[in-house]
Amino acid sequence: MIASVVSLPIGNWVLRLLPLLAALLAGWMAAPASGQTMPGFYNAFGKTGTTRSRHVASTSETFDLPATYVSASQFADDASLHAVSVSPDGKVLVAVGDWGVVVRSDDAGQTWRNFASGVDLALCDVRFLNESRVVAVGGGYEPVTGLSRGVAIASDDAGRTWHRVDAMEATKLHRMAVRNSFDAEPLPAGSLEAIGDDAEASTGNRFHSFDGGLTWLEDTAQSPESRSKLRDWLRQDVLVQDSQSARQTKGEGWRVRVDAHGLIERSTDDGRTWNPVRGAGRAPAVMFVAASEQTVPWALIGRETLEMKRRVVVVLDSANPASAQTVGRLGRVRHAAMRLGVAKAVWCSSPTSDRQPSVDLLQQHQPAVVVLDANLPEATRKAWVSATLEDSNFPLTASLTRKQPRRVYASELLAGAVVSSSRSVALRSDALLSGRAVLAGDLALDAMMVVAPGTAVPESVVVSPMPGTATELRRDLSLTGGLVLAAGQQFGSGVTDQASRRRLQIATARMSQLSRLKELLHDPGLRSKELADTLEVLLPRTASEDRTRMLWWLWIQTRHAAQLASSEGNWQHARSLTTCEDILLRTIVDAAPVDSVRRWADCMLQARQESFERSVVSMSPSQPGWLASKAGGSHPGWGDKGSANRDGGTRAGDGFGNAGGQQDAVQSGMHWQTQSLSPFAVKPVAYESTSSAINSRSSAGGMARAGSLNPLASGALESSLPTLSPMSQRTNWEYHPVVMAARRISGVGVEAGDGPSEEESTASSRSQTRKSNALPRVASRPRLDCELDDACWTDLRWQRTDDLMFACVTDREYLYVAVVDSGNSGGTGAESGRPQALELWIDGDGDLMSSFRFWCDSRGNRHASVDGSVRWQPNWYAALSGWSESESSDEVASESSFSRGPRVLAEIAIPLVEILPRADSWSRFSEQFGVRVRSSPAGDSADSTPGHSPIGDAGRLASDFQALPNPQHWRFFPMPGE
Repeated sequence: MIASVVSLPIGNWVLRLLPLLAALLAGWMAAPASGQTMPGFYNAFGKTGTTRSRHVASTSETFDLPATYVSASQFADDASLHAVSVSPDGKVLVAVGDWGVVVRSDDAGQTWRNFASGVDLALCDVRFLNESRVVAVGGGYEPVTGLSRGVAIASDDAGRTWHRVDAMEATKLHRMAVRNSFDAEPLPAGSLEAIGDDAEASTGNRFHSFDGGLTWLEDTAQSPESRSKLRDWLRQDVLVQDSQSARQTKGEGWRVRVDAHGLIERSTDDGRTWNPVRGAGRAPAVMFVAASEQTVPWALIGRETLEMKRRVVVVLDSANPASAQTVGRLGRVRHAAMRLGVAKAVWCSSPTSDRQPSVDLLQQHQPAVVVLDANLPEATRKAWVSATLEDSNFPLTASLTRKQPRRVYASELLAGAVVSSSRSVALRSDALLSGRAVLAGDLALDAMMVVAPGTAVPESVVVSPMPGTATELRRDLSLTGGLVLAAGQQFGSGVTDQASRRRLQIATARMSQLSRLKELLHDPGLRSKELADTLEVLLPRTASEDRTRMLWWLWIQTRHAAQLASSEGNWQHARSLTTCEDILLRTIVDAAPVDSVRRWADCMLQARQESFERSVVSMSPSQPGWLASKAGGSHPGWGDKGSANRDGGTRAGDGFGNAGGQQDAVQSGMHWQTQSLSPFAVKPVAYESTSSAINSRSSAGGMARAGSLNPLASGALESSLPTLSPMSQRTNWEYHPVVMAARRISGVGVEAGDGPSEEESTASSRSQTRKSNALPRVASRPRLDCELDDACWTDLRWQRTDDLMFACVTDREYLYVAVVDSGNSGGTGAESGRPQALELWIDGDGDLMSSFRFWCDSRGNRHASVDGSVRWQPNWYAALSGWSESESSDEVASESSFSRGPRVLAEIAIPLVEILPRADSWSRFSEQFGVRVRSSPAGDSADSTPGHSPIGDAGRLASDFQALPNPQHWRFFPMPGE
């Protein structure tokens, strides 16, 4: 062969090699070694080139809960569609939507067929790049961690077959465009860009593909202005859910649009009239209106959609306008709702809307039944009732000759299963839905693990007719029982899968299984070994798809039982339950099939082991004298053994910090209230050094470690745990600011406001460490009198974390916090707008996983706790202005909270040695600590109120129900110097 080449005549060898060179060049450009097209390929070759080999993304880990009661195939014909695109030649259309549904038309939108996409997440947008290449993007949310996860698929045959491409590190992608449609920054020819949720690691929200959609990379050079602009644009697009460019497309002489319930409509008069070509007549039978994602009756919704096959729409009617976090919150609600077969989840804000959203939504969806959340404001409920009973909002339908009868119910989530009224019916969480072979509580738990994983599933959902309406109370299995529904208000034949007999047996066994576990946790004589022995027997007998769900339910129940036992003073029971929490965390790491849940549990274990706050509580059993205050109000040192007796009690009090009633006593006055015997109720004095006392009390700061694992967690259970593959690593998790702080890699401080400052926001920096706020050092103590006339409170930068403002100063002994009501408190106040109570959170080690909590109300009630444990009883002093008692009803009626302006609510002083570790006594010393102040419901004496569901508390924010805290609700300060 070589000889033949060499023997070529030199005069024509170039001519003979030209075809070979051309073929090699064409092959190199069409199919490079990596299987990807070159940048600018589609631009250079027009609309004819396609790749010869697929680029298939590596198999991703399971991040969603394995729901045996529902599958994507069941909703292939009914899933809501979010976007549609047409090929450049105008012949082929592709639409995408929930459950990874892809429908295709090759006759300009007149007929449609379903095609498998290979994914079961929501697809939010789709684009034709040429006649054959199509790319679709979307994503979902991890349970427990709540991380946004992106997905992208591609087709090389105009949408007939699809393969998953590499978008592993992208967040959920909402919108996609070709080259510079979202921003003015220059992009290479042929590139794609997509806008998604903010990344946890870098806060970036713009992603690029330079190879025809085969791989997606985060824009590492995105400017803060671009990120903010795209966030605002995306917020409007996602909340309104009406992007015409994505939901509608057109060709020569026609238009096509897609909508909920799989509806596709076609117009031939430029959009003036629309004719359905798929899903005609589909509409929801039931509309659920909730105040927040925590109060959505998920179990009831799942029964209506999966068991009774009714079409459902969920509405979040918020009292507050949309914020930067609303897109993520709504996204998690939509993800959870999709998994239960809900067609659509929308957001509105009645108080901030020019029109009544209730009227618009009712006219659009025409439901037969409206279920209103009992936590909605009274004015909002009345508006919904009035709009539902207004006949003009419900015109005649094609299938009924009379106006559709309507019912208006109220729903309430309760921790108990007792129905207080004969006009109410309850759906218990342990009720068996035989059609799907699932417990009603399992449906709620699956949804809660996505939208509010820190919330306990209520034991029952109570439904009752709204007062003042003619709604009947029927005890049918469905809310629509007895009504004549249109054919389109029920699911079609696709959702007809019935559970097998084996699944029914498993679900029936779990009913008694969960009851026994709950009885075990609430047994005052519980020992951690009993739980370990129970798990050793239970886990091998639990179906793999139910294992994550059962372990998470058990963890939440144990956590709330420990908080309840601590608030009631059952220290031994609380201590056993705390050990059980550690055992469950280790079991989740070793046995839960879902990677996101395992990663969270592993991080939580590490944080608990090295938590400064938990170590402070763990020291109290071995040093009982530290729990109580002396009669004179002074605080004994940690090593002051003389105050303790053999029984673990104290001479000054009852052994639990009550100190003969002196510890929590607050005296009322004409203008302000203060703790009795407070050293701050006198004229301010110059600082006098007490460094020796500080050193003596801080020397034991690193002696104990809370959350140390019981040997049972890794010993007795080891033989019963299944073998799982190693947890995969993800950038958004590994560089999550809270995760890094929990591992003591970096701090999590952020500046006040919606985002980081420009000079500190560098996309290349994966750590979200931010500059701490200044912490002024004062030479003399302020007087706690709620006047703020001391010199230390002048020229300060006031901070806002949630709905209150505060400022901090310090000396060598105390941290001083002044709390001010800005006149715009959140929904926790009385009718006057003033908060009824306030909470001060201090995180001494900066990881936000566990914190000191100080609570007080305007009447002088107060307490302190750590992760719900009130066993910790520090010495702290609070002067309260008694704000709600000094304002009469006449004053409330005559002027608004805004006209009164800011007002001081409290001045608080806390000894530094109670809340902050010292560098020489704590091996995991942090350079900053966190502070958070917010309003709180009155009467909130613990994180879990006995006898009531913790769901829907007015004083709780959405982030409070997440498994990972939100650093945006904290302000960070440097540790005080010596």
